[in-house]
Amino acid sequence: MIDLKIARAETPGCNKLIHFNNAGCALRPHSVIDSVTKHLQLEQQIGGYEAETQAKEEVGNFYAQLAQLLNCKSSEIAFMESATRAWQSALLSLGLKKGDEIITAGNEYAGNYLSLLSIARQIGIEIRTIALEADGLIKAENMERYLGAKTRAILITHIASQRGDIQDIKAIGEIAQTKGVCFLVDACQSVGHVPLDLQEIKCDFLFGTGRKYLRGPRGTGFLFARSESTAKYMPPVIDLQSAHWDAAERFTIKEGAARFESFERNLAGQIGLARAVEYANSLGITNIAARIQSLARTMVTRLEAIQGVRVHELSETRSGIVTFSKVGIEAEKLQNQLHQQDVNTSISKRSNARLDLDRDIQCDVVRVSLHYYNSDSEIERVVQLIEHY
Repeated sequence: MIDLKIARAETPGCNKLIHFNNAGCALRPHSVIDSVTKHLQLEQQIGGYEAETQAKEEVGNFYAQLAQLLNCKSSEIAFMESATRAWQSALLSLGLKKGDEIITAGNEYAGNYLSLLSIARQIGIEIRTIALEADGLIKAENMERYLGAKTRAILITHIASQRGDIQDIKAIGEIAQTKGVCFLVDACQSVGHVPLDLQEIKCDFLFGTGRKYLRGPRGTGFLFARSESTAKYMPPVIDLQSAHWDAAERFTIKEGAARFESFERNLAGQIGLARAVEYANSLGITNIAARIQSLARTMVTRLEAIQGVRVHELSETRSGIVTFSKVGIEAEKLQNQLHQQDVNTSISKRSNARLDLDRDIQCDVVRVSLHYYNSDSEIERVVQLIEHY
């Protein structure tokens, strides 16, 4: 059970505005900001390298806390500067060649799909995109007919930015494992939002960002690389963090996910993300998910009661991301009017979700994304504003 009063007291932004843009960048608790500024001040006082040595325990806490959250080994976690770099590092480590086939789905986000298009243009890989069903989901049982002799990987976004439907990555992972196909999961919108048990989810790589539901600093992310199945994959770029220089013409790649890391990184950000994950672990991810889903159900019910409003999630399995449009007002205008009333929302742009929003909506949509520190009274206030506009 989450104590809402304490959660909001530890989140100073709650006193000034209604923040329904957690899928973009969540408000951070005091302890996360304090841990970042403390390390930056230490660097200022004694020097960057010396501060790193002194903060060894805090840096190590990042791996321990994320391993606890995801139920995996700490050696399977790499700190990354962003989810984008994590995604590209994992994908490019596969050593893709002309004619190789990649399977993805119709909920894919622009950043990921543009990477695939670029690789297809440069190397000549084939992209097969699975269309979403009428309920917005990928039917895992139909996945097998898409797999062929040339299939190298399945890339699935767990929860998309433009719709809050939750894909069944556990079922997809079981199929991928049975067929011996590498399975990569984009968990940017799900880590810190819903439970992710990597002993149950049979993915080879999983990546996420710190700034969304984990409530960590911007410019932070992570990559999970399963030790049993990814050891054969070599990072596309290495440095002294990811490899040992054994002799003038010889080097050895490090074991574990550390081989995907870079020497130069934002240590204050890594420490801040460690504290954010520790904060989530202290609350319990099951409690967090239950609270978010309860708020989302209330939001959907209230939105659907407004004349002219259409909620765009299609499945019954709801997350904290709720997208909608209202007849007679463009998404950007509605977002701006809400912002003038100290309400933060976001827009899911059609140009960032071509495979999905081009399919039936064909316009930008407003996105509200709820977190456990949001309240029922905030929902009521926002619904009243939307109804008024």
